[in-house]
Amino acid sequence: MKRLIVTLALVALMSGNVLAEGTTFGFMGGLNLANVTGDDVEDNETKLCFGGGVFVNFPMNEVISMQPELLFMMKGTKLVAFDDAGVRMSYIDIPVLAKFTVPMEGAFAPCFFVGPYVGFNTSAESYVEDEEFDVKDQIKSTDYGLVFGGGFDYAMGEGNLIFNARYALGLTTIDDTDADDDVKNTGIIFMVGYGFNLWSNIKLPTLP
Repeated sequence: MKRLIVTLALVALMSGNVLAEGTTFGFMGGLNLANVTGDDVEDNETKLCFGGGVFVNFPMNEVISMQPELLFMMKGTKLVAFDDAGVRMSYIDIPVLAKFTVPMEGAFAPCFFVGPYVGFNTSAESYVEDEEFDVKDQIKSTDYGLVFGGGFDYAMGEGNLIFNARYALGLTTIDDTDADDDVKNTGIIFMVGYGFNLWSNIKLPTLP
């Protein structure tokens, strides 16, 4: 998984150097319907969280582009047996997505994307009503998984307004207390953002 992420990142950087004219930089944020799943998880439900960050999109051609992202994502789950109890976690996630845009006339451009992510845990706590307990030492520091989804871009000004929905599927257990436990992060994420066309904002020097 680490090698795949590094390889995709290098491809993105190389394609960005070749086709810098279409490179966009942007930001996005939204809601994460977070949960944890696995054979050792039960009596829990989705927890509403938030997340967002920045991205760079490097086009390879009119259809395919590479999009590394740097996101701060809140994750966790709620316990069904209590009115206000569960687990809250926060991560720095780095997805590297292959984005496929459907060329269309007009301002709308549907898109689909898929790719791996690596996440770094920054905090974790369990809570029951007003009581909180630090459980960061019980959560693995690194998480891996896949992201896939779709949405559309809407041309606006010198960039694009972005709407997308994605599913983040954890592929490794996050439980650091028992290597045999199956506990994985998942999330249904809705994002809104804006991407700026970097090339259009670069002013080339003119000869006297």
